[in-house]
Amino acid sequence: MISNVMTTGINGFQNAQRGMQDAAGRIARAGTTEAPREGAVPDAAPGAEARRAEDSLAGSIVDLKVNQRNAEASVEVVRAADEMVGTLLDERA
Repeated sequence: MISNVMTTGINGFQNAQRGMQDAAGRIARAGTTEAPREGAVPDAAPGAEARRAEDSLAGSIVDLKVNQRNAEASVEVVRAADEMVGTLLDERA
């Protein structure tokens, strides 16, 4: 049970870390003339306007902060699981 909680917290932290890295990369590329990625959808495609809005600098900054909060929450989950293990060990001793 506790190991599942610990694993969930660790996985949540790792996902948040990947999200922060992705958002930071988009922030670093904002305003550059970087060539479009292979397989990118042309601007004339349906929904291109929405994709541009999602890739905006402001959206990337929001993504970065959301992932930061997710990482902080995951750390608290791991901390709580660690405290539960400590409490159980103290009770058994």
